[in-house]
Amino acid sequence: MAPALLATDDLQPLLDEVTRFSTTEMAPITQRPDLPASAEAISKLSQAAYDFGILPGDDQNPGFALWAQPEDANALAFSIGALKQLASVNAGIALAWHRNALACFLARSIGFRLNETQQAPLALTAIPTGHHGLARGSLARWLRRRVTDEDQSMLADWLDRNTCNTPLTAPPQWQNLIWPVWHEGVMSWQLVHRSEIAITPCRPQHGLDELGTWQVSAGPANGEIVGATQQQVSSMLVLDALGLLAIAAGTNQHGAAMAGEFASLRRQGGRVISQHAAVQTMLAKIQQARWEAEMVLSGLTRPLSRLSLKELMMARQQLHPRLCMAANLAMQVHGGIGYMQDCGPEKLLRDQNMLRFQSGGTREIPLFIHAWGEI
Repeated sequence: MAPALLATDDLQPLLDEVTRFSTTEMAPITQRPDLPASAEAISKLSQAAYDFGILPGDDQNPGFALWAQPEDANALAFSIGALKQLASVNAGIALAWHRNALACFLARSIGFRLNETQQAPLALTAIPTGHHGLARGSLARWLRRRVTDEDQSMLADWLDRNTCNTPLTAPPQWQNLIWPVWHEGVMSWQLVHRSEIAITPCRPQHGLDELGTWQVSAGPANGEIVGATQQQVSSMLVLDALGLLAIAAGTNQHGAAMAGEFASLRRQGGRVISQHAAVQTMLAKIQQARWEAEMVLSGLTRPLSRLSLKELMMARQQLHPRLCMAANLAMQVHGGIGYMQDCGPEKLLRDQNMLRFQSGGTREIPLFIHAWGEI
């Protein structure tokens, strides 16, 4: 039986329920920016999100969970809106849930059969890219079916999971991993269990304090391997870019609210600082970044098959630096205390910086875009 489509009239009520969930369930365990939520607390919260229907569950009944029905424009809009709302409370947990849902989407698309353990909340995660960047222009040419011998060599190195370590940012509970690999001269998918992966823990990273980072590698004989198609890889990258943009937009929404509230309370020179022109300028730039993110995301609310990967990459290249600047301004509005870990804006800036550098970062996106348009 085909899953039911999400009616337009049902979209906002569902997003309102996500707002209620994030306010009553998520916010209490993430209210201390200087004290990341424990792994146990995140596990309980993720189980609640799974039961609530935010995280995907049984493949036979996808419902309206994150990335469950990306060909339904309203369901896609729900995933974007939900991630944005969740990230307005905590970007790290939103990223963990996004990657879990992305991995579940990939498993369905590829045909991997997940057992009950693999479908548990946070048990499955995904790495969308190789061990560095976006393979310069080689990945774009492979997706456009214009790959050269030089590109083959680049891709083979980029997706060499055996001799090259790949950074993984995920919650400590992860047990299974889906990622693209280069296997016997072709791009493929590998589903591998943690016990089959060589893992080296990394020192705490710049942001996303709720998550851990590991250097991981695995041989081609481990797990399950299935050949990959250009459409599958493109869909993965599109959804990952959409998720990162939505989470970054939600983080900026959080920063805008904090800056506005503080500016309406803090007094200097006999009046609240929101009446000072310099602060008004900073608040306006924060709101401008929020508006730009909203406009871009609303324009990308289309069925997955009608979304352009090039368009998503261009959106990331344009928006992520602006949202990082907005986070910096939110910290500046708070003055000296904005740099203190227990205040909040300092963490938002670090989270935005880390989101910007996910999935290859923005440095290689121009090379990807150029290669995509080559004749």
